Amino acid sequence: MSRVPTTRRRGRLAGLLLAAALALPAGCGSGPSAAPPRPLDDGRPLVVASGADLTTGSGAGIRSHLIDRWNADPHHRKAVLVELPWAADGQHSELVGALQSGAADYDVVNLDITWIPEFAAAGLIRPLPDTMVDSGFLPAAAATSRWQGRTYAVPFNSDVGLLYYRTADLAEVGLKPADLGGYASVGDLLSVINQHGRPIYTTQLREYEGLTVNTLEAFWDAGADLVDAKGRYIGTDNGLRKGLEALRGLGVGGTTDQRSLDADESDSLAMFVQGKQGAGMLMRNWPYAFNRLDAGLPPGTGFGVTRLPGVAALGGQSLAVTTGSDHPDDARELIRFLTGDSSERALLDAGLPAARTSAYDPRGITCGTPSTSSVEVDRQGGKERSAVTAAVRRRWTEVLWCALRQARARPASTHYVPFSRVLQREAHRFLLNPTGTAEQQAVDDLPGELGKALGGR
Repeated sequence: MSRVPTTRRRGRLAGLLLAAALALPAGCGSGPSAAPPRPLDDGRPLVVASGADLTTGSGAGIRSHLIDRWNADPHHRKAVLVELPWAADGQHSELVGALQSGAADYDVVNLDITWIPEFAAAGLIRPLPDTMVDSGFLPAAAATSRWQGRTYAVPFNSDVGLLYYRTADLAEVGLKPADLGGYASVGDLLSVINQHGRPIYTTQLREYEGLTVNTLEAFWDAGADLVDAKGRYIGTDNGLRKGLEALRGLGVGGTTDQRSLDADESDSLAMFVQGKQGAGMLMRNWPYAFNRLDAGLPPGTGFGVTRLPGVAALGGQSLAVTTGSDHPDDARELIRFLTGDSSERALLDAGLPAARTSAYDPRGITCGTPSTSSVEVDRQGGKERSAVTAAVRRRWTEVLWCALRQARARPASTHYVPFSRVLQREAHRFLLNPTGTAEQQAVDDLPGELGKALGGR
């Protein structure tokens, strides 16, 4: 098994490395107190650090399977996968602490695309040959792999926010899937359904990165930018008010389930599957949820997915070689394998958007047409699980391809994480009291706080 779970990972990792060392022939020392000379090849496996894999509810996910494929070749240096805390915030803290202190022997790290500038500027990851990010990658994903003109990471999987719906519930309020793409924002869509007087939408509004994404999408829909291309704060009082008004349009406690205020991606998915208190009609989530819904919805419950109304944030992870790796050449070869055409296709089949164009076979895809706007999985026959046909899978791929091409990247900054934490804090405080004084407080506080965060102060 090539996956090391989050719990007890340091102890098991140490055991793996010790076992590898003990399997080597003993070195010849010059005396009892002399350290044995380091062998030219210590036999130590490559260690890959990555967040938890959400493509499966339990057991090994697609990343672990890809590591197993690599290990099946006897000519490859073996690799082990170490799973970090599932939430992006926890992953970031653990990776930075481990790499700065040297407490973990990570060779390859799977980074959220927003962290690449920070890790590159801090010298935690190595520059890579520009040829590793070739023209076969999605342009938006490729752009995030570079910092200050140099390549530091290779896109592994991409990501984009999508809107999921229960087919029968959508029809109940008089809407068709084709109607969903006609709204400028999620808030506009929810205002139309608001007359039904019950919560029908769930998203991620807990104080973590998911809330940052939801907030940025609301601000972008309102035409309010906070950061320029050089990572500087450019928000205005008028823009902040427009953005907060768009965020208020989610209607928390009205059309948006109140539980979203404490929900992450997994919580939202569970709420949508359960369908209690009306929260099962609409959901903002990532592409991984498509396969999970097909497996987890009650028998006979059909669902569909479409592009998120308005602007959707670009997500994704990229692979980088750590500065402290003793085997950078092997680490680069592993990255080439994990980001090759075959691996990328496997990622897409498992529910993670591939970062390579070849996985989608985009020839003949025309975005903006009915066939690329939404896809439905018909589970009305009472099946325990729908056998997603090749036609449905192809249409799903087309919807995903078009959504990715329209996605917008989050700000590129070496101080993105503190920026995000400030925005989360203020947005959550506002959503808890959207009709009170929280808006003015946010307008007063955000310029100074975000400016300081982006300036590294």
